[in-house]
Amino acid sequence: MIGKRGKWMIVLYMIFLLVLFLMCSTDLIIREPEKEIYQVAVIIEDVRDDQYSNFRRGMEQAAVEFNADVRFITLYEKLDAAQQMELIEREQQDGADALIIVPVDELLVADALEGKQIGIPAVLLSSGQTESLVAKTIVVDYEKMGEELAGQALAKEPEGCPVLLLTDSKGSGPAGRRFREGAERVLQENGREFQRIEWEPKQFPGTLRETAAASGQKAVILAESPEILAEAAGLLGDDSLLQDDTEGLYGRGSTMTIFNELDKGLISGICVTDEFKRGYTGVQLAVQAQEGLRRPEEIQVDFYYIEKKDLRAPAYEALLFPIE
Repeated sequence: MIGKRGKWMIVLYMIFLLVLFLMCSTDLIIREPEKEIYQVAVIIEDVRDDQYSNFRRGMEQAAVEFNADVRFITLYEKLDAAQQMELIEREQQDGADALIIVPVDELLVADALEGKQIGIPAVLLSSGQTESLVAKTIVVDYEKMGEELAGQALAKEPEGCPVLLLTDSKGSGPAGRRFREGAERVLQENGREFQRIEWEPKQFPGTLRETAAASGQKAVILAESPEILAEAAGLLGDDSLLQDDTEGLYGRGSTMTIFNELDKGLISGICVTDEFKRGYTGVQLAVQAQEGLRRPEEIQVDFYYIEKKDLRAPAYEALLFPIE
């Protein structure tokens, strides 16, 4: 028989086990400190986000790791600087803790930061046109990228081929302009004549045929934006006669459409950046800035020239097809 003292010991032991259970499995006794969720608004320069697939994957991964809630916001009109500034103001008023901005007008956004019209931490995804004194900046040197791509095209294609540089003066933004400037510089330094063609998909086939016929040689084509590159490759894929007039098609971009056209051989070479890393780093810097690390900082993102043979190379697998 268990005595009275023994019964009390059993009761106390059961109470002790119950307390341990509550402490281990619930927050009734010991509450976990609630983690603050940072509201981060990402405002790009475009009306669509299909060029940002790997970038978004990087942001989503960082959002989980750094406890952020990321809102991805596109413009209603592509490259509308005034509208972008309105969206920036709206997000501030709606309680965003930090901003990630792909500026339509880099100087305008930099001036707004320095004049404190933008009163919350901001991370700029810049083409290197301007250096902010108050913001963290992730820079891709699109001018050097244009130089690299033009240099690769000249090295790989016959010397006398006519060169067509496909541009969009209204739709490429700061990145496209600086990319074009770099490509033109290399062409000029190498004494290569080229035509700058304003991109019109319906007129392009006729322009390409006329250029090839006039020179008696196939043309080398450089596209200043991912959109132009993908559309030009699509036209070549639909018309074998256009392929016969084309020596090589080069450009920049990291969408699945561009990778597929490169794999088919319709695109000869592209320049890409690590978009996953760029998105991940953007959120990381935004959270750090919100937590008090608001000193200006510039991070340079590398770019790479790749061809069809590189698509399945282990060295580029994580860059081109990242997995969170």
